[in-house]
Amino acid sequence: MKRSELLARMGMRLPLQKQLRVIVSSDVKNEADDQFAVAHHLLTPIFDLRGIVAAHYESKAPGSRTTMEKSYQELRKLMAASGVEDVPALRGCVAPLRDEQDAPGSEGVDFIIQEALREDPRPLYIAAQGALTDVAAAINRCPEIAKRITVVWIGGQGYPDGGEEFNLLQDVPAARVVFASEAGLWQLPVGVYGTAEITMAELAWKVRPCGTLGRYLYEEMEDYNLSNEEPVALRKGENWNLGDSPAIAALLECDWRGNFHMERAPRIRDDMRYEPDAQGKWIRVYDYVDVRMLMEDLFAKLSLCYRNF
Repeated sequence: MKRSELLARMGMRLPLQKQLRVIVSSDVKNEADDQFAVAHHLLTPIFDLRGIVAAHYESKAPGSRTTMEKSYQELRKLMAASGVEDVPALRGCVAPLRDEQDAPGSEGVDFIIQEALREDPRPLYIAAQGALTDVAAAINRCPEIAKRITVVWIGGQGYPDGGEEFNLLQDVPAARVVFASEAGLWQLPVGVYGTAEITMAELAWKVRPCGTLGRYLYEEMEDYNLSNEEPVALRKGENWNLGDSPAIAALLECDWRGNFHMERAPRIRDDMRYEPDAQGKWIRVYDYVDVRMLMEDLFAKLSLCYRNF
């Protein structure tokens, strides 16, 4: 079905002239929270979801160059479960940038450039829920797009010190490119995205009954919980962190809430700590998001779209 047909099931009238153009970049197969964030983007009518780019997570399998394809295949399964057929799924870069001048190509990189250059009065946001590789490669290949995009990035440690963090670890040179570019940047560090806690009981009650997509999301989380790949990932056995989803909250929340502050974009050292840069551009750094709104919005949209279908 078309995405518009799915969203029509909600029966809501919204000011669609306020739509935001959004491209999602996600390492969809990395863990089990990534799928929830992609689904939430898909179910948010105020987002004109232009496409979804499958990202690598090569630090888990150095040199394998297989993780992007795993993300892509997972993305295809997720889209099939959603029933939506008209949102492009695109392959991203297979590995991190070699250095800050590297400009590898991929269909995802080409898509970002194409969409950024398209004449449209609505702003374009890149919701980056993993490595910044594809965004950085697009900027390096076509620098003029930087001033036409805002990157909403789930990643990095808190300020002022910084430090090692999973999404930054995937591609430090790419982060340096984005931080130094003219692109707008909204950063949601680990101390913010780490607050999006949820329990398996909540998911069983509010997500699992919601059609094919709800079952798929729940079972992916359950399977990951029961796997032995990362025995400490679900810390208590009953809870999970939907760490990629706060990007949606940042795009939905009112800008006057006071839940972010402005920082000069730092230089990022090899150890991933931040080095102050008085000449760095101003970036938005989130201090918190409304987790209640975020979770209940996801539950409501899944229910409205899938419970009776």
